Amino acid sequence: MNIIAVDDERLALKTLEKTVAQVMPGTNVYTFLSPFEAWAFARDNQVDIAFLDIQMGEMNGLVLAKHLKEEYSKTNIIFVTGYAQYKSDAMDLRASGYLKKPVQPKRVLEEIENLRNPVQLPDTGIRIQCFGNFEIFVEGKPVPFRRSKSKEILAYLVDRRGAAVSRKELAAVLWEDEPYSRTLQSYLTVLLAELKNALQAVGAQDLIVAQRGSYAVNLARIGYCDAYQFTEWDHRAVNAYYGEYMSNYSWGEASMARFWKDKM
Repeated sequence: MNIIAVDDERLALKTLEKTVAQVMPGTNVYTFLSPFEAWAFARDNQVDIAFLDIQMGEMNGLVLAKHLKEEYSKTNIIFVTGYAQYKSDAMDLRASGYLKKPVQPKRVLEEIENLRNPVQLPDTGIRIQCFGNFEIFVEGKPVPFRRSKSKEILAYLVDRRGAAVSRKELAAVLWEDEPYSRTLQSYLTVLLAELKNALQAVGAQDLIVAQRGSYAVNLARIGYCDAYQFTEWDHRAVNAYYGEYMSNYSWGEASMARFWKDKM
């Protein structure tokens, strides 16, 4: 799917790009300061969604919308402007939406969820589900684990949000009050190796950072995590939370209380 954003004001374009990326994680947004460059891109690439400013010096956004529709009739045009007087013109062009500046994530998401010509949103990269049972998806497919404890290690590292966790802490979480014996240490080594292999098999081996006997999740590799997005008040993440956080792990209850308090 191709999304473009066009605005001849650099700051406004950057804000729009950031907002669209926030509500549509895992998608690429192509930005253009020049409407002519955007038009050239559309001649070689199908554009599914176009966020267009209207008042631009080189070419009026309404004119650009007509050109985009000529290249691909099902392009969803969403005008982004500081003026309200163009709404009737937008309707004549069968625009999908009309946003007032400054754009708000909630309004952008509403327009995307109600496109005139719906498109299949890609499920790419690493997506992590914490609400309900813990799951991790790569390119839309769940990652298989040989042992449930290996998966639980990953879940705990996600819960720690990039903070380093020692082997001893992992053992205490996985086996609670059991002593940190040699047998337990050896089994933990096996589980960590299996976790590494499971991630490597799906091309996500760099999701875990190991350093001097400690482990942390690489936040930069996560395309979308509902728990992380919840703290940013992402519309979908907030609506997805119904009081269940990593329900398959008893230690998740402490974090669950924090989410419920935030939502209230």
